Amino acid sequence: VYQCDFHRGKVEWHHPIEKADCGFFLCEAHHSLLNGRKRRYKGEFQIDKSLDEIRSEIRRLEVEVVLKAGFMLSDIDKR
Repeated sequence: VYQCDFHRGKVEWHHPIEKADCGFFLCEAHHSLLNGRKRRYKGEFQIDKSLDEIRSEIRRLEVEVVLKAGFMLSDIDKR
């Protein structure tokens, strides 16, 4: 699960490969970053990273999970 302490919202399954059971849990706030959110939520002003840096961390985690499951990066269909 990739989430911050202040993100107490719903946790969602993020599956970068739609037809495979390959993914990880993300809090709703982080999931919205992958969907293009551009503004910080209230609690995110305390984080010393930009939203792009957080988004990049999540993308790196996505790559790790996909490769660990035996898939290739070209199998990712949610970009």
